Amino acid sequence: MYKTQCLSTHLTSFGGDMVVPPNTIDFKTVFSLEKFLESMPVFCTVIIVLLIYVVVIIWARREDKKDLIKWGASPLEDNLPTDNYHYQLTVYTGVKKKAGTKSRISFIMSGDSADTGVRRLYDGKRKNCIGPLTYLRIWHDNTGKGKYRGWFLDQIQVTDIQTGEKFFFLCGRWLAVEEDDGMVDRILPVAGFNDLTAFKHLFSSSVRKKLTNDHLWFSVVSRPTRSNFTRVQRISCCVCLLFLTMITNCMFFKSDERVEKVKPTFLKPQNKNGGEMTRENALT
Repeated sequence: MYKTQCLSTHLTSFGGDMVVPPNTIDFKTVFSLEKFLESMPVFCTVIIVLLIYVVVIIWARREDKKDLIKWGASPLEDNLPTDNYHYQLTVYTGVKKKAGTKSRISFIMSGDSADTGVRRLYDGKRKNCIGPLTYLRIWHDNTGKGKYRGWFLDQIQVTDIQTGEKFFFLCGRWLAVEEDDGMVDRILPVAGFNDLTAFKHLFSSSVRKKLTNDHLWFSVVSRPTRSNFTRVQRISCCVCLLFLTMITNCMFFKSDERVEKVKPTFLKPQNKNGGEMTRENALT
C-alpha cells in the first residue's frame, strides 16, 4: 500500500510519482563464462554490430577523403597568372535519385557591362570584372552515360572574391531530355530578396539541411561536403547511441517479477470544515 497525503487550506492540484529502480548491471560478471553462455544471443548481436561498424568505417574514411578534395576550390584549367579578377562558383546538385551527371557542363555568366562568353566548368577566358551579375546561362551536352546523362540542378552560388559579394541563381529543375520539359539549357536570373525568402525555397533548404546534416543516421550517407563532422565521427556516434540504448533496455528489462496493477484513485473528505482531503493510491 502506497499513500500520498496532501494537507491544504484551499482547493488546488496535487500530484505524486513512483520511481521504478533500474536493474544493477555488474560489468565484472557480465563477461564471465557463465553469463556468456547464458546471454549468447546478446553477445552475438554485439559482435555482429562491431563487425559491421568496422566495414562501414573503412567506407566512410574513403568518402571523407573524397570530400576533402571536393571541399577545396579548384581553379579553371586555363586561368592565367595575369588574371586579376576572380569569381568562385559553388554548384549545388539537387537531392534526387540520379540527380548527378557526367555530361560536360557549360555556362555563360553575364553582368551589367559584359559576360564571360561560353565557358566550361574546367576552363577560363576573361580577366576583368564584368560588373554586377544579372543572369547565368547553363547547359550540358548530354554525353553522360546511362543515369548520369541528365542533371538536377538545385542552385548556383557565385562569390566575388574581391568584394565578398554573393550572387544566388536558383534553379530546382532538371536539365535532362527525359525529365521535366526535356530542356538541357537554362537561363537563371540572379535571385532577389523575395526569391531567397520565399516559402518554397526556405522549406526545401531547411528539409535538405535537416536530413543531410542534422539527422544523425541519414547524414552518414548524405553528409554535406562542407562539414567538419565527418562520416567516421557520425557512424561512431550512431554505434555509441545504439549500445547505450541496449544498456538502458537491460537496466529496465524484467526489473520485477510481480506485476503491479494500479487501482482507481479515491478522494475522500476528512474534514469538511478545514478543507483537508486525503488521496490514497492503492497498489497491489
